[in-house]
Amino acid sequence: MNLSGKIASAQRLLTLFSLERITWGFVGLGILFRLRQYLFDRSLWLDEADLVLNVIHRSPSELLKPLDYHQGAPLGFLMLEKSAVLGFGNDEMALRLVPFLSGILALILFASVAWRFLAPTAVPVAVGLFAISDPLIYYSTEAKQYSSDIAVTVLLFLLAGYLLERKFEAGPVVIISIIGAIALWFSHPAVFILAAIGLSCLADALQRQDRRGLFLLSIPGVLWPSSFLLNFLESLRGLSRDSTLLDYWRSAFAPFPPSSLADARWFIDSFFDIFSDPLGLTLKGIAAVAAVLGLIEFFAEHRQRFVLFLTPAVLTLVASALHRYPFRGRLLLFLVPSLILLIAAGLESLRARTRDSLPYLSFLLIAFLFLDPILDAGVHVRNPQPKEEIRPVIEYIENHRMDGDALYLYYSSLHPFQYYSARHLIGPMDEIIGIESRSDWKPYRADLDQLRGRRRAWILFSHIYRWAGVNGVDEERLFLDYLDSMGRRLDSSRAQGASVYLYDFGIQNHRAGPAMAAGALPRSWASRSTETEP
Repeated sequence: MNLSGKIASAQRLLTLFSLERITWGFVGLGILFRLRQYLFDRSLWLDEADLVLNVIHRSPSELLKPLDYHQGAPLGFLMLEKSAVLGFGNDEMALRLVPFLSGILALILFASVAWRFLAPTAVPVAVGLFAISDPLIYYSTEAKQYSSDIAVTVLLFLLAGYLLERKFEAGPVVIISIIGAIALWFSHPAVFILAAIGLSCLADALQRQDRRGLFLLSIPGVLWPSSFLLNFLESLRGLSRDSTLLDYWRSAFAPFPPSSLADARWFIDSFFDIFSDPLGLTLKGIAAVAAVLGLIEFFAEHRQRFVLFLTPAVLTLVASALHRYPFRGRLLLFLVPSLILLIAAGLESLRARTRDSLPYLSFLLIAFLFLDPILDAGVHVRNPQPKEEIRPVIEYIENHRMDGDALYLYYSSLHPFQYYSARHLIGPMDEIIGIESRSDWKPYRADLDQLRGRRRAWILFSHIYRWAGVNGVDEERLFLDYLDSMGRRLDSSRAQGASVYLYDFGIQNHRAGPAMAAGALPRSWASRSTETEP
């Protein structure tokens, strides 16, 4: 090798070394963001409490049965959560330990996936977006299965890359087939990822006319569907028939076949929305264009990668059209790794094509995409994200209660309250569990009338139902309007997403409550779907 060749080789090594340092710097930053959010130790909110009560109060064998409160989670995840409870207790940090570790693992594995599938200069972009994604940071500290869904997805992508590189050697095929079958018990959407892996490997074997490879692919072709069928019969079948869940997610099911302009608009909106939720990017138009460019690049240069990263979204959309899997929000978090890889590949393709004519275009687009997420992540280092801070409100009641006080629980506050009551954050009280009657206000009046004559009664709110339509509704304000007509407000305490009010109902307050007194719910509200958790 001549001198110029040695210099060029040294420059390439230096560049790779610098890119690797930047990449692992982003990994470290992402770990810091996730650790800060985890240590914040926020209160459990309704959706977490619904799942956690199942984990805490059931034995491991009882977790095999359908869960209460319209909850569903992979059996493997539930067993890991139960192990954390048995090993470390049932406080919030123990319950969020599995998601937190899953978030860290996913971040580290994603760096390896990016190096395997992307050009070296695109790797820091992909890892950086993954590290600072606000939804990925937040869901790494929520006691639900979404973070482990992402970790399983990234692990399967890593194994897929290994399999495609090794050209289907018998040993790796068997091992990966077994891992894939197990993964289905730890992540429901893993079925979409495994289908994508199977199709990409099949396309590769057919392209190379590899008969031996096609024969070896029969191993996952039998093992994965068998594992999924068993998993479906064991736990997923009940979820697919839960009318409450189906009703809650009905607007997230693809309208197929589309029969109106609104139906066609659903597909367009859903495509762009996934770049803001769950990916967490503000400039979703730039992200969408970059992802499409990434697909075009993979289709032209790496057909197997095109199939691998596009198929999960397509299959999820098909399942949505069949009303089997909602295409929205946190349930699509497992698509984030493939979306980020596509965006990074698209930006790298753009950089290569505009290197001479517009040398700074791709750098500007990368800067625009990073700006809001990195600012949000920085803000949340100082002020981590709360959700529904019912714990300090319950502690306020305990610190200011008197003997004989009553406690009225707004219906959505019941399960979080039960969790904290079981942890003895509050002593026994005369508890009244409120009813849910969103379609007719009159039962609320009768329910609250139980408090008449009580000298001291606390009313606890969290996860308040609100709808900001033409006739906007806020059930907390609705209740307070009627309560103020019943008695005198003595005290109150508020936190993010939760509040409590102390009333004296031993006196008669004749002020009319116009909203509650109206009785009937506005017709425009009754025709709308709810926007809170079931």
